[in-house]
Amino acid sequence: MKSKIKILALSYYFPPMASAQSIQILRIIANLDASVVVLCGDDAWEMKDETIITGIEHPLEHIIRLPFRPFNDKLPKFLEYRLRRYVFPRICFPDPQRTWIKQAGKYLWEWKNKIKYKPDLLMTFGTPMSDHLFGLEFKKRTGIPWVAHFSDPWADNPFNSGILKMRVNRRLERHVISMADAVIFTSPETVDLVMKKYHPTWRNKVFYVPHSYDSALFDEAVKPPEDRYVIRFIGNFYGARSPGPFFEALEVISRIEPGLLENIYIEFIGSLCIHKELLEKYPVARRIIRIAGTVSYIESLRLMQTAHCLFVIDAPAELSVFFPSKLVEYLGAGRFIFAISPKGATERILNEVGGLVADPSDVKAIVNVITNVLRHRPGSLPLPAINYEKKKVAEEIMKIIKNVLERS
Repeated sequence: MKSKIKILALSYYFPPMASAQSIQILRIIANLDASVVVLCGDDAWEMKDETIITGIEHPLEHIIRLPFRPFNDKLPKFLEYRLRRYVFPRICFPDPQRTWIKQAGKYLWEWKNKIKYKPDLLMTFGTPMSDHLFGLEFKKRTGIPWVAHFSDPWADNPFNSGILKMRVNRRLERHVISMADAVIFTSPETVDLVMKKYHPTWRNKVFYVPHSYDSALFDEAVKPPEDRYVIRFIGNFYGARSPGPFFEALEVISRIEPGLLENIYIEFIGSLCIHKELLEKYPVARRIIRIAGTVSYIESLRLMQTAHCLFVIDAPAELSVFFPSKLVEYLGAGRFIFAISPKGATERILNEVGGLVADPSDVKAIVNVITNVLRHRPGSLPLPAINYEKKKVAEEIMKIIKNVLERS
Protein backbone atom coordinates (compact mmCIF):
# COMPACT_ATOMS: atom_id res chain seq x y z
CA MET A 1 0.00 0.00 0.00
CA LYS A 2 1.33 3.41 -0.97
CA SER A 3 2.09 5.53 2.10
CA LYS A 4 0.34 8.86 2.52
CA ILE A 5 2.08 12.16 1.85
CA LYS A 6 3.58 13.50 5.07
CA ILE A 7 2.76 17.15 5.67
CA LEU A 8 4.06 19.44 8.40
CA ALA A 9 1.53 22.26 8.93
CA LEU A 10 2.45 25.37 10.90
CA SER A 11 -0.42 27.62 11.98
CA TYR A 12 -0.27 29.84 15.04
CA TYR A 13 -4.09 29.92 15.15
CA PHE A 14 -5.66 26.54 15.68
CA PRO A 15 -8.51 25.13 17.79
CA PRO A 16 -9.44 25.60 20.53
CA MET A 17 -8.43 29.25 19.87
CA ALA A 18 -11.74 30.93 19.11
CA SER A 19 -10.97 32.59 15.78
CA ALA A 20 -12.23 32.24 12.24
CA GLN A 21 -8.65 31.44 11.17
CA SER A 22 -8.56 28.47 13.56
CA ILE A 23 -11.73 27.01 12.10
CA GLN A 24 -10.75 27.46 8.47
CA ILE A 25 -7.23 26.06 8.86
CA LEU A 26 -8.57 23.06 10.77
CA ARG A 27 -11.09 22.47 8.01
CA ILE A 28 -8.32 22.36 5.41
CA ILE A 29 -5.74 20.15 7.07
CA ALA A 30 -8.14 17.74 8.80
CA ASN A 31 -9.62 16.84 5.40
CA LEU A 32 -6.44 16.40 3.39
CA ASP A 33 -5.70 12.90 2.13
CA ALA A 34 -2.36 12.99 3.91
CA SER A 35 -0.58 12.29 7.19
CA VAL A 36 -0.46 15.70 8.90
CA VAL A 37 1.56 16.92 11.87
CA VAL A 38 0.44 20.33 13.16
CA LEU A 39 2.59 22.82 15.06
CA CYS A 40 0.35 25.54 16.48
CA GLY A 41 0.19 28.21 19.14
CA ASP A 42 -1.19 28.04 22.65
CA ASP A 43 -1.94 31.52 23.95
CA ALA A 44 -3.52 32.01 27.37
CA TRP A 45 -4.72 35.47 26.30
CA GLU A 46 -6.74 34.17 23.35
CA MET A 47 -10.39 33.19 23.85
CA LYS A 48 -11.01 29.45 23.67
CA ASP A 49 -14.00 27.57 22.27
CA GLU A 50 -14.00 23.82 22.83
CA THR A 51 -16.93 23.34 20.43
CA ILE A 52 -14.64 23.85 17.43
CA ILE A 53 -12.17 21.14 18.45
CA THR A 54 -14.44 18.14 18.99
CA GLY A 55 -13.22 15.16 16.99
CA ILE A 56 -10.39 16.89 15.18
CA GLU A 57 -7.57 14.92 16.78
CA HIS A 58 -8.50 11.72 14.96
CA PRO A 59 -7.64 12.60 11.34
CA LEU A 60 -4.37 14.29 12.30
CA GLU A 61 -1.13 12.41 12.97
CA HIS A 62 0.05 14.67 15.76
CA ILE A 63 -0.70 18.12 17.20
CA ILE A 64 2.03 20.09 18.96
CA ARG A 65 0.71 23.09 20.90
CA LEU A 66 3.55 25.44 21.73
CA PRO A 67 2.80 28.19 24.30
CA PHE A 68 3.32 31.81 23.31
CA ARG A 69 5.07 33.48 26.26
CA PRO A 70 6.67 36.74 25.14
CA PHE A 71 7.08 37.98 28.72
CA ASN A 72 8.36 36.79 32.06
CA ASP A 73 5.62 35.12 34.12
CA LYS A 74 6.28 37.61 36.89
CA LEU A 75 5.20 40.56 34.75
CA PRO A 76 1.95 42.08 36.10
CA LYS A 77 -1.08 41.09 34.00
CA PHE A 78 -2.23 44.66 33.42
CA LEU A 79 1.18 45.60 32.05
CA GLU A 80 1.33 42.54 29.81
CA TYR A 81 -2.11 43.44 28.45
CA ARG A 82 -0.99 46.96 27.58
CA LEU A 83 2.18 45.73 25.93
CA ARG A 84 0.29 43.17 23.84
CA ARG A 85 -2.54 45.54 22.95
CA TYR A 86 -0.73 48.80 22.26
CA VAL A 87 3.04 48.31 22.02
CA PHE A 88 3.72 44.98 20.30
CA PRO A 89 1.57 45.71 17.20
CA ARG A 90 3.57 48.90 16.61
CA ILE A 91 7.11 47.56 17.07
CA CYS A 92 6.89 43.89 15.97
CA PHE A 93 7.00 43.34 12.22
CA PRO A 94 5.06 41.80 10.65
CA ASP A 95 3.16 40.98 13.88
CA PRO A 96 3.69 40.12 17.57
CA GLN A 97 3.83 36.37 16.81
CA ARG A 98 7.29 36.77 15.29
CA THR A 99 8.76 35.99 18.72
CA TRP A 100 6.68 32.79 18.81
CA ILE A 101 8.10 31.77 15.44
CA LYS A 102 11.61 31.80 16.90
CA GLN A 103 10.43 29.55 19.72
CA ALA A 104 8.64 27.28 17.24
CA GLY A 105 11.74 26.93 15.04
CA LYS A 106 13.96 25.95 17.95
CA TYR A 107 11.41 23.50 19.33
CA LEU A 108 10.71 21.89 15.96
CA TRP A 109 14.36 21.24 15.10
CA GLU A 110 14.89 19.49 18.42
CA TRP A 111 11.68 17.47 18.08
CA LYS A 112 12.31 16.64 14.43
CA ASN A 113 15.85 15.41 15.05
CA LYS A 114 14.82 13.45 18.13
CA ILE A 115 12.24 11.29 16.34
CA LYS A 116 13.90 11.58 12.89
CA TYR A 117 10.78 13.09 11.36
CA LYS A 118 11.08 14.22 7.75
CA PRO A 119 7.94 15.61 6.07
CA ASP A 120 7.42 15.55 2.32
CA LEU A 121 6.00 19.07 2.36
CA LEU A 122 5.54 22.08 4.62
CA MET A 123 2.39 24.24 4.74
CA THR A 124 2.29 27.59 6.54
CA PHE A 125 -0.85 29.61 7.17
CA GLY A 126 -1.11 33.38 7.56
CA THR A 127 -2.47 35.24 9.44
CA PRO A 128 -0.35 35.90 11.39
CA MET A 129 2.07 36.43 8.54
CA SER A 130 4.98 35.52 10.81
CA ASP A 131 3.97 31.91 10.14
CA HIS A 132 5.43 32.32 6.66
CA LEU A 133 8.76 33.46 8.08
CA PHE A 134 9.01 29.99 9.58
CA GLY A 135 8.51 28.68 6.06
CA LEU A 136 11.42 30.78 4.77
CA GLU A 137 13.80 29.39 7.38
CA PHE A 138 12.57 25.82 6.96
CA LYS A 139 12.91 26.01 3.18
CA LYS A 140 16.46 27.36 3.42
CA ARG A 141 17.55 24.69 5.88
CA THR A 142 15.88 21.64 4.33
CA GLY A 143 14.94 22.40 0.72
CA ILE A 144 11.63 20.60 1.38
CA PRO A 145 8.74 21.85 -0.81
CA TRP A 146 6.68 24.60 0.79
CA VAL A 147 3.10 25.81 0.26
CA ALA A 148 2.19 29.23 1.74
CA HIS A 149 -1.51 29.83 2.38
CA PHE A 150 -2.82 33.40 2.78
CA SER A 151 -6.26 34.01 4.29
CA ASP A 152 -5.78 37.77 3.77
CA PRO A 153 -3.47 40.00 1.74
CA TRP A 154 -0.25 40.93 3.49
CA ALA A 155 1.56 44.06 2.29
CA ASP A 156 -1.58 45.28 0.51
CA ASN A 157 -3.90 44.86 3.50
CA PRO A 158 -5.71 48.21 3.91
CA PHE A 159 -5.96 47.62 7.67
CA ASN A 160 -2.17 47.79 8.03
CA SER A 161 -0.83 51.31 8.48
CA GLY A 162 2.53 53.01 8.86
CA ILE A 163 5.20 53.68 6.24
CA LEU A 164 7.90 51.65 7.99
CA LYS A 165 5.61 48.69 8.55
CA MET A 166 4.47 48.81 4.93
CA ARG A 167 8.06 48.76 3.67
CA VAL A 168 9.01 45.84 5.91
CA ASN A 169 5.89 43.91 4.93
CA ARG A 170 6.53 44.44 1.23
CA ARG A 171 10.09 43.14 1.56
CA LEU A 172 9.04 40.11 3.62
CA GLU A 173 6.07 39.31 1.36
CA ARG A 174 8.27 39.40 -1.73
CA HIS A 175 10.77 37.06 -0.11
CA VAL A 176 8.05 34.59 0.91
CA ILE A 177 6.33 34.52 -2.48
CA SER A 178 9.64 34.14 -4.30
CA MET A 179 10.75 31.19 -2.14
CA ALA A 180 7.47 29.28 -1.74
CA ASP A 181 6.79 26.48 -4.22
CA ALA A 182 3.09 27.34 -4.27
CA VAL A 183 1.02 30.22 -2.90
CA ILE A 184 -2.71 29.97 -2.13
CA PHE A 185 -5.13 32.89 -1.71
CA THR A 186 -8.81 32.65 -0.70
CA SER A 187 -10.17 35.00 -3.39
CA PRO A 188 -9.22 35.79 -7.00
CA GLU A 189 -9.51 39.47 -6.04
CA THR A 190 -6.65 38.97 -3.56
CA VAL A 191 -4.59 37.19 -6.21
CA ASP A 192 -4.94 40.17 -8.55
CA LEU A 193 -4.22 42.72 -5.82
CA VAL A 194 -1.10 41.02 -4.51
CA MET A 195 0.42 39.66 -7.69
CA LYS A 196 0.15 42.82 -9.81
CA LYS A 197 3.39 43.96 -8.11
CA TYR A 198 5.36 40.96 -9.34
CA HIS A 199 6.61 39.49 -12.59
CA PRO A 200 3.84 37.66 -14.51
CA THR A 201 5.76 34.36 -14.42
CA TRP A 202 5.23 34.16 -10.65
CA ARG A 203 1.52 33.67 -11.31
CA ASN A 204 2.31 30.10 -12.39
CA LYS A 205 2.64 29.04 -8.77
CA VAL A 206 -0.27 31.08 -7.39
CA PHE A 207 -3.68 29.48 -6.81
CA TYR A 208 -7.14 30.51 -5.66
CA VAL A 209 -8.87 28.17 -3.22
CA PRO A 210 -11.82 29.54 -1.22
CA HIS A 211 -12.80 29.10 2.41
CA SER A 212 -15.07 26.14 3.09
CA TYR A 213 -18.00 25.02 5.22
CA ASP A 214 -18.63 21.63 6.83
CA SER A 215 -22.03 20.27 5.78
CA ALA A 216 -21.84 17.64 8.56
CA LEU A 217 -22.17 20.40 11.18
CA PHE A 218 -25.60 21.45 9.93
CA ASP A 219 -28.69 19.52 10.98
CA GLU A 220 -31.33 19.49 8.26
CA ALA A 221 -34.01 19.02 10.92
CA VAL A 222 -33.28 22.49 12.34
CA LYS A 223 -35.67 25.00 10.77
CA PRO A 224 -36.62 28.68 11.24
CA PRO A 225 -39.87 29.48 13.07
CA GLU A 226 -43.09 29.70 11.06
CA ASP A 227 -44.74 32.53 13.01
CA ARG A 228 -42.25 35.29 12.12
CA TYR A 229 -39.52 36.16 9.62
CA VAL A 230 -36.06 36.01 11.23
CA ILE A 231 -33.08 38.01 9.93
CA ARG A 232 -29.70 37.61 11.65
CA PHE A 233 -26.22 39.07 11.57
CA ILE A 234 -23.63 36.84 13.25
CA GLY A 235 -20.15 38.22 13.87
CA ASN A 236 -18.22 41.16 15.26
CA PHE A 237 -17.60 44.70 14.06
CA TYR A 238 -14.11 46.15 13.88
CA GLY A 239 -12.21 48.76 11.91
CA ALA A 240 -14.38 50.71 9.47
CA ARG A 241 -17.22 48.17 9.49
CA SER A 242 -20.41 49.70 10.86
CA PRO A 243 -24.09 48.71 11.08
CA GLY A 244 -25.03 52.38 10.58
CA PRO A 245 -26.13 52.01 6.92
CA PHE A 246 -28.38 49.09 7.90
CA PHE A 247 -29.95 51.09 10.74
CA GLU A 248 -30.52 54.07 8.43
CA ALA A 249 -32.16 51.88 5.78
CA LEU A 250 -34.66 50.56 8.33
CA GLU A 251 -35.63 54.14 9.24
CA VAL A 252 -36.28 54.93 5.56
CA ILE A 253 -38.36 51.78 5.07
CA SER A 254 -40.45 52.59 8.16
CA ARG A 255 -41.43 55.91 6.53
CA ILE A 256 -42.02 54.58 3.00
CA GLU A 257 -43.63 51.21 3.64
CA PRO A 258 -43.97 50.54 7.40
CA GLY A 259 -46.06 47.39 6.87
CA LEU A 260 -42.95 45.56 5.69
CA LEU A 261 -41.53 45.70 9.22
CA GLU A 262 -44.44 43.82 10.75
CA ASN A 263 -43.88 40.32 12.08
CA ILE A 264 -40.11 40.39 11.58
CA TYR A 265 -37.35 39.59 14.06
CA ILE A 266 -33.89 41.12 13.49
CA GLU A 267 -31.00 40.04 15.68
CA PHE A 268 -27.30 40.87 15.94
CA ILE A 269 -25.21 38.07 17.48
CA GLY A 270 -21.71 39.04 18.56
CA SER A 271 -19.87 42.05 19.88
CA LEU A 272 -21.54 45.30 18.82
CA CYS A 273 -19.30 47.31 21.20
CA ILE A 274 -19.38 51.07 20.50
CA HIS A 275 -22.14 50.64 17.92
CA LYS A 276 -24.72 50.25 20.69
CA GLU A 277 -24.47 54.03 21.10
CA LEU A 278 -25.00 54.42 17.35
CA LEU A 279 -28.24 52.46 17.63
CA GLU A 280 -29.65 55.15 19.95
CA LYS A 281 -29.77 57.53 16.97
CA TYR A 282 -32.21 55.30 15.09
CA PRO A 283 -35.52 54.84 16.96
CA VAL A 284 -37.04 52.30 14.57
CA ALA A 285 -33.91 50.17 14.50
CA ARG A 286 -33.67 50.41 18.30
CA ARG A 287 -37.25 49.19 18.63
CA ILE A 288 -37.09 46.16 16.34
CA ILE A 289 -33.47 44.99 16.65
CA ARG A 290 -32.35 42.61 19.38
CA ILE A 291 -28.66 42.60 20.32
CA ALA A 292 -27.22 39.42 21.82
CA GLY A 293 -23.70 38.67 22.99
CA THR A 294 -21.16 36.26 21.58
CA VAL A 295 -21.99 32.55 21.42
CA SER A 296 -20.03 29.36 20.86
CA TYR A 297 -19.17 28.30 17.34
CA ILE A 298 -21.64 25.40 17.32
CA GLU A 299 -24.40 27.65 18.68
CA SER A 300 -23.66 30.20 15.94
CA LEU A 301 -24.30 27.52 13.31
CA ARG A 302 -27.63 26.65 14.94
CA LEU A 303 -28.62 30.32 14.95
CA MET A 304 -27.82 30.51 11.25
CA GLN A 305 -30.19 27.63 10.57
CA THR A 306 -32.99 29.03 12.71
CA ALA A 307 -32.98 32.24 10.65
CA HIS A 308 -34.70 32.69 7.31
CA CYS A 309 -32.18 35.29 6.14
CA LEU A 310 -28.58 36.12 7.06
CA PHE A 311 -26.57 39.20 6.18
CA VAL A 312 -23.03 40.51 5.97
CA ILE A 313 -21.78 44.05 6.52
CA ASP A 314 -18.38 45.05 5.11
CA ALA A 315 -16.43 48.30 5.34
CA PRO A 316 -16.78 50.91 2.57
CA ALA A 317 -14.13 50.58 -0.15
CA GLU A 318 -13.67 50.81 -3.89
CA LEU A 319 -12.94 47.08 -3.89
CA SER A 320 -13.04 44.50 -1.08
CA VAL A 321 -10.80 41.50 -1.66
CA PHE A 322 -11.73 39.85 1.64
CA PHE A 323 -13.77 36.65 1.76
CA PRO A 324 -15.50 36.86 5.18
CA SER A 325 -15.30 33.48 6.89
CA LYS A 326 -18.80 33.93 8.30
CA LEU A 327 -20.09 34.19 4.74
CA VAL A 328 -18.93 30.68 3.92
CA GLU A 329 -20.66 29.38 7.07
CA TYR A 330 -23.82 31.18 5.90
CA LEU A 331 -23.52 29.29 2.63
CA GLY A 332 -23.36 26.03 4.56
CA ALA A 333 -26.52 26.93 6.49
CA GLY A 334 -28.39 27.24 3.20
CA ARG A 335 -30.43 30.28 4.18
CA PHE A 336 -30.98 33.37 2.03
CA ILE A 337 -28.15 35.92 2.22
CA PHE A 338 -27.81 39.60 1.46
CA ALA A 339 -24.78 41.80 1.98
CA ILE A 340 -23.97 45.45 2.50
CA SER A 341 -20.63 45.27 0.77
CA PRO A 342 -18.62 47.05 -1.94
CA LYS A 343 -17.60 45.48 -5.21
CA GLY A 344 -15.31 42.52 -4.68
CA ALA A 345 -15.25 39.03 -3.23
CA THR A 346 -18.52 39.08 -1.27
CA GLU A 347 -20.42 40.55 -4.23
CA ARG A 348 -19.01 37.93 -6.61
CA ILE A 349 -19.86 35.03 -4.30
CA LEU A 350 -23.43 36.18 -3.70
CA ASN A 351 -23.94 36.72 -7.42
CA GLU A 352 -22.90 33.08 -7.90
CA VAL A 353 -25.58 31.77 -5.53
CA GLY A 354 -28.37 34.30 -6.12
CA GLY A 355 -28.02 36.49 -3.06
CA LEU A 356 -28.39 40.28 -2.98
CA VAL A 357 -25.74 42.99 -2.52
CA ALA A 358 -25.74 46.76 -1.97
CA ASP A 359 -22.78 49.10 -1.55
CA PRO A 360 -22.30 50.48 2.02
CA SER A 361 -22.11 54.04 0.67
CA ASP A 362 -25.41 53.80 -1.24
CA VAL A 363 -28.33 54.04 1.22
CA LYS A 364 -30.89 53.93 -1.59
CA ALA A 365 -29.46 50.62 -2.85
CA ILE A 366 -29.47 49.22 0.70
CA VAL A 367 -33.10 50.24 1.12
CA ASN A 368 -33.96 48.50 -2.17
CA VAL A 369 -32.21 45.27 -1.15
CA ILE A 370 -33.82 45.12 2.31
CA THR A 371 -37.22 46.04 0.85
CA ASN A 372 -36.87 43.20 -1.65
CA VAL A 373 -36.09 40.78 1.19
CA LEU A 374 -38.96 41.99 3.38
CA ARG A 375 -41.48 41.83 0.53
CA HIS A 376 -40.63 38.34 -0.69
CA ARG A 377 -39.24 36.89 2.57
CA PRO A 378 -37.01 34.23 0.96
CA GLY A 379 -35.79 31.36 3.14
CA SER A 380 -33.02 29.90 0.99
CA LEU A 381 -30.61 30.72 -1.82
CA PRO A 382 -31.81 29.96 -5.35
CA LEU A 383 -28.51 28.37 -6.41
CA PRO A 384 -26.32 25.73 -4.67
CA ALA A 385 -22.95 26.50 -3.05
CA ILE A 386 -21.35 23.05 -3.32
CA ASN A 387 -18.00 24.43 -4.52
CA TYR A 388 -17.44 25.73 -1.00
CA GLU A 389 -17.98 22.40 0.80
CA LYS A 390 -14.93 21.21 2.76
CA LYS A 391 -14.28 18.02 0.78
CA LYS A 392 -14.31 19.87 -2.52
CA VAL A 393 -11.91 22.51 -1.18
CA ALA A 394 -9.58 19.92 0.39
CA GLU A 395 -9.44 18.08 -2.93
CA GLU A 396 -8.35 21.27 -4.69
CA ILE A 397 -5.56 21.80 -2.18
CA MET A 398 -4.42 18.17 -2.51
CA LYS A 399 -4.12 18.71 -6.27
CA ILE A 400 -1.84 21.68 -5.61
CA ILE A 401 0.24 19.68 -3.12
CA LYS A 402 0.66 16.77 -5.52
CA ASN A 403 1.59 19.14 -8.32
CA VAL A 404 4.26 20.76 -6.14
CA LEU A 405 5.71 17.38 -5.16
CA GLU A 406 5.78 16.22 -8.77
CA ARG A 407 7.60 19.38 -9.86
CA SER A 408 10.05 19.06 -6.98
